[in-house]
Amino acid sequence: MKKRNPGFQVLLIAMTLLLAACNQEPGNTTDGKVTPEEAKSIAREVFLWGMHPVGIYHWRHVYSQNAGINRIYWSRKPMKAFPRLASTPNATTLYGTAMLDLSEEPVVIVIPEITNLYWSVQMVDNYARWWHMIGSQFNAPGTVKRLLIGPDWSGSLPDGFVGADIVKSPSNFSGALVRIALTDDTEKELQLVNSIQDRITLMTLSQWEASGRKEVKAEDMPITPANYPTYPGMDTISTPGRLKGMDYMRWVSLVLNDLSFTKQEDGYKEINALARFERIGLKAGTTFDPSQLAPEIKVAIEEGIEEGRKEAMALADKGTGVNVNGWDFSNDLRYKDTNWEQRAFYGLLALLAPIPSRSHTGSFCMKDSEGQPLSGEHKYTITFNLDDMPPVSEFWEMPLYDKEGYFYDNPLDRYSLNSFMLERGKLHTENGKLVIYVQHEKPSDPKQLENWLPAPKDGFQFAARFYGAYTPIIDGSYNMPGVVRVD
Repeated sequence: MKKRNPGFQVLLIAMTLLLAACNQEPGNTTDGKVTPEEAKSIAREVFLWGMHPVGIYHWRHVYSQNAGINRIYWSRKPMKAFPRLASTPNATTLYGTAMLDLSEEPVVIVIPEITNLYWSVQMVDNYARWWHMIGSQFNAPGTVKRLLIGPDWSGSLPDGFVGADIVKSPSNFSGALVRIALTDDTEKELQLVNSIQDRITLMTLSQWEASGRKEVKAEDMPITPANYPTYPGMDTISTPGRLKGMDYMRWVSLVLNDLSFTKQEDGYKEINALARFERIGLKAGTTFDPSQLAPEIKVAIEEGIEEGRKEAMALADKGTGVNVNGWDFSNDLRYKDTNWEQRAFYGLLALLAPIPSRSHTGSFCMKDSEGQPLSGEHKYTITFNLDDMPPVSEFWEMPLYDKEGYFYDNPLDRYSLNSFMLERGKLHTENGKLVIYVQHEKPSDPKQLENWLPAPKDGFQFAARFYGAYTPIIDGSYNMPGVVRVD
């Protein structure tokens, strides 16, 4: 046997030690144990990284329990305060929601020709990245169809699709949101939109072929149970933003163990973060078990999660975009997915934000024109000049939410005001102005009652929508009127 050169052996040992040192995380203890200070720092990062994916995981769980996967769940009436299906919804469109699993086969969606109504179908992944959209703003009149394929799928493509109809998702999971505008609150308008819902087809490729490629109503589709990690008691969670400590860690573990939630394999920041998460028991392929953690580490993790939450919520004061009279105009053009602080903020208060500006934009408002938090203890007005309304090609809407981003339950079942109401003369205008009255108590003045947005007794917020926003809305140069306290 040939002897090795001693010098080579020394060099090999030195290189091995050097590689080990390079791969060791900064601050790691040499025995592999994590200190409370490190656990707190890692848990803070876990919250910022995971809050939005956790919110999306919860969103999918709620819907898939009713409709299964690869099948549309239709809201046949406008959204109300209950049930709490997702935060910051709108009340001016009827929603269709589908949870897609593209790991086994593609999904087909077919939309018939829809005229004289706003409609859209938009696809979002587990990081709230909007990866495809179709609708009245984007497509020529006529039937529209798409073949949606997952990142790992390989198979024979069906005939009848041109290249532009075949779209690849960045994740095996995708949520699909369908919106069709209600331009009026009449029964006739509701029936019209319901009839359009009945003609929108979404199903797996094999189901579509088996149906003879014909229209199939969602209600006639079989319910396919979802197959993703769960734990007993998940159904008791109605507001994922309230999750704390070990409960929050359990949900992040679900996210990490769901293979359909495709991770960012090329994301340097995420790869390193996930490696750090393993040091406090969060690892793909392993169910999180808090009993394996020392008491002082549990306390440190709980403190770190709350530190991350406070950091994300601080954006309510700082804002995420351009501030105009207390309104925070932000959009996807200013957003980076590596900004986990902002991503966590959206996961807490505006699930699936930021919305693509080519579709619509939103503007948050949590403070009045004097910079004080909005509260139902006071009365407010928002005054628009009729010759300077928000510039949009489609419509605008002003929904009001409680502190956690959900509609406030009120006796009028009124959750927002919109441009359709103004166009149809259902909002009172006078002297060239539209004045919106925001307060908890019902106004005694009939004119004010017509323009009343009911507010809860405590804190509340706005997330105004601008569908088909023009440049002044997108860049924040539109002079949006502030929320003025009047008592």
